[in-house]
Amino acid sequence: MKLHMKWALATLVGLTVIGVGMSTANAATTSDKYLSGNVGYVRTKKAMYVGIYKRTDGKYKQVKVKKNTLLSVGSTMSSNDGHGGVKTTALFSYGVVNYARAKTLKYKNIATIPFTKANFKRVNLKAPIRTQVFLSGKGYTANSTNTKAEPTAGFYLTLDNYLQYYSKAAMAKDTYLFGNRWATDGHAYKPTHSVKVSKVTVKGNTTTVYYSKAVPGLPNKKLSKGHYRLKITNKKTTGSLGINPVDDTFDSIASWTNYSVNGKAYHFGEVEYGN
Repeated sequence: MKLHMKWALATLVGLTVIGVGMSTANAATTSDKYLSGNVGYVRTKKAMYVGIYKRTDGKYKQVKVKKNTLLSVGSTMSSNDGHGGVKTTALFSYGVVNYARAKTLKYKNIATIPFTKANFKRVNLKAPIRTQVFLSGKGYTANSTNTKAEPTAGFYLTLDNYLQYYSKAAMAKDTYLFGNRWATDGHAYKPTHSVKVSKVTVKGNTTTVYYSKAVPGLPNKKLSKGHYRLKITNKKTTGSLGINPVDDTFDSIASWTNYSVNGKAYHFGEVEYGN
């Protein structure tokens, strides 16, 4: 089956490309000065250039990111350091940020920045649900002809604290978003509605998101004037659906985990397609 993958791989003479979450024999000989292993996010230890460009006055200019900036690690690459060891370089982005900001950014497409412990600190997201695409309903359903999954409205929480909501029509237009578990930094997804988030808390399998105005289409819980809340709970149950039967198998398979959002049914999953 064909999976929706985040990264692009480069084949270079004398270099070994290591995607996030992957490892090779070369990784074991990497110098202790470099970060290694499964690194999804880091924070910078100083102000520096990391291959991020922002459009200003019609031109893209390289950004010097501030100390303690959260960065997403797209991929890492190992090569000979010339002294019998291995050096590691990385490809960075701001990750999935709000649409207005995302559409002004572009990133290098090859890992060239030294991935040193002196410059970067490995971090985990305090709210791991960030960038997960939550779709309304108890799971994927097939369209009337049983040839593909029927789009539904959904939302996700960006890394820079925005709730971005997408109507059913918006999801139907964006094949990079509907049917994928996570939004990615490779595309700027224009939301139907969005709101800045003021606070996010996590307790057990529930993430609570606070914001200042109701988002049309979401089951907003009003706490008081100018204060709203979403409680997103992982129900820890799963489901699957075969779509478009061909002979004794299916052309695509949908799978998901069930969630509740302020008591309403939502799901988080993907649609995998056959060749």
